[in-house]
Amino acid sequence: MRAEILEEGVRVHADPDRVVDVSMDGRRIWSFRTGVAGREATVDADGLLSVAWPGALRPLLRGVTEAVLTDGGVEVARRELRFPGSEERTQVVDREGRPLVVGPNGKLMLSFGDHQETAQAMLAAARRVLEVMADQGLGGFLAYGTLLGAVREGAFIGHDNDLDLGYVSAHAQPVDVVAESLRLQHALARAGMSTERYSGAGLKIWVTDEGGVRRGLDVFGGFWHGDRLAFLGELLTPFERDWVEPLSTVQLEGETFPAPARPEKLLEAMYGPGWRVPDPTFVFEPGTDAREWLNRWFRGIRWHRNEWDAWYAPGAKDSPLLKPHQLARIVHDAEPGATVVDVGCGRGRDAVWLAERGHRVVALDYSAPAMRYLARESAEQGLPIDFHCANLLELRHALVWGARIARMDGPRVIMARHVVNATVQRGREGLWRMASMGLRGGGRLYLEFLGSTEPRKLPKVGKPLVWEIDPEVLAAEARRHGGEVREVSWFDMNSFEVPPRMPDWDPAPRACRMVVEF
Repeated sequence: MRAEILEEGVRVHADPDRVVDVSMDGRRIWSFRTGVAGREATVDADGLLSVAWPGALRPLLRGVTEAVLTDGGVEVARRELRFPGSEERTQVVDREGRPLVVGPNGKLMLSFGDHQETAQAMLAAARRVLEVMADQGLGGFLAYGTLLGAVREGAFIGHDNDLDLGYVSAHAQPVDVVAESLRLQHALARAGMSTERYSGAGLKIWVTDEGGVRRGLDVFGGFWHGDRLAFLGELLTPFERDWVEPLSTVQLEGETFPAPARPEKLLEAMYGPGWRVPDPTFVFEPGTDAREWLNRWFRGIRWHRNEWDAWYAPGAKDSPLLKPHQLARIVHDAEPGATVVDVGCGRGRDAVWLAERGHRVVALDYSAPAMRYLARESAEQGLPIDFHCANLLELRHALVWGARIARMDGPRVIMARHVVNATVQRGREGLWRMASMGLRGGGRLYLEFLGSTEPRKLPKVGKPLVWEIDPEVLAAEARRHGGEVREVSWFDMNSFEVPPRMPDWDPAPRACRMVVEF
């Protein structure tokens, strides 16, 4: 069988659909399916599929390595590669020197196969979470990849990187399931765990092992919708109740954990009839019906969240104490001594600068990784900043923060830099509600955004995170929520003021600042 390893990628036969593994110096680095190799893959007249190195991997391809190509479990090519930039061995590692692999989503990750030392920390955390769930009357069990590894191998899957738990609620209405999940999150927080919610019935607990590796432990909720099991993340399927309860047990890394009564039935629903065959390229593809209903019941709240998390995750430990943006200086000069709510704070450089100049600051952002480093640093320095993850797409977040801001002592303002042009109308409505509640009686909202009376369409490639918006649209929305536009100004951005992942337009967009009083 003809196969090649090249400086720019690999070549294999295109048919049939199968898993191809790429190893470097004896360690699996990347796997792909020939049938869904990605948009950069091409097929020539001889039926050979050319697949470029994944974008996330390319910056690490420096030095010398022995690459091996395994097609369907059989070695088909071996070659010593010499990438420019170094004469040392190629190192696919993170900043701390920990081995990385390319995950099914194309991103670099710390897999269990290279980090077995994290298993004990994850197992201990799972037991703690299951105990809290039991105290809340919930019968928790292993789910998704963790259940798959336990049933198939009795261990964590080598190419997995997190731990999954699930439970099926006794409630029949989604609103009750959401309330139950919120109570569980509060109980987990009282038990000292760091939690993050990503849907109405799904949350993540962060676990850090002794080596500093930080992994997620996901808890997925479900409920019975007639004769169908609705289960986050993306499962809505006919199911028998006695396939779930009473719970059984499975072995994971030599320890006993709860599992559904018929775990093979749940695994087949999650991974299909071929679930017993290992596949490091597997990506769950739910039916559109399942996604639509689960979005209606529990979600609609993660729009572009993954993209923002990915933007902020690299360099999270870089020095955040850079100079502030001009909008922060304007707020400081115009609102001496005011409490500043920095919505869309990003890493938090403006929040720190304002706090150092005597303002009490509440810093809110959609992305938890964005502000993680600064939240810790500012707490150690005793700066008057409260960092919180807030989601303007969720009405409850907008109402809760509107009420909190309204109860703050003294003058208060909201600053939102490139927020209204980075979210959909639902997110803007959340900001207006928050502002109208929190600033009523003379408080001001300071906006900055890419402005245009004729906003351009977004390019089809590149996944921009911000775009142009008509100031008149914002002014009309402000008036509907009781606000009056007091000031509008335009400026040309220097490189420091350019927002993340702006479209590469020509001419470059202008920026607009708007002050709205309530």
